[in-house]
Amino acid sequence: MKRGKIIFLLFLIAFTMSLLSVFSTEDVVVSSTFQKLMEVGILTIVIFVILLILYFILRKTFSQASRLKSNINKKDLNQ
Repeated sequence: MKRGKIIFLLFLIAFTMSLLSVFSTEDVVVSSTFQKLMEVGILTIVIFVILLILYFILRKTFSQASRLKSNINKKDLNQ
């Protein structure tokens, strides 16, 4: 459940970032509502995938670091 909440938060962050980018460039590009929705959707997917990859890389790195730290502490106690 905890991982699901984090993934949902990453999706909300991606959606918010894509909405902000579309509204910030609204004056530059004149497009229809369908094109704006497609742009928001595609940007959301791209940003979400990037955030998801970063999340899993950082999660794996921190879990290995904590495992290494616990192994070092066990070696210190045995000496």
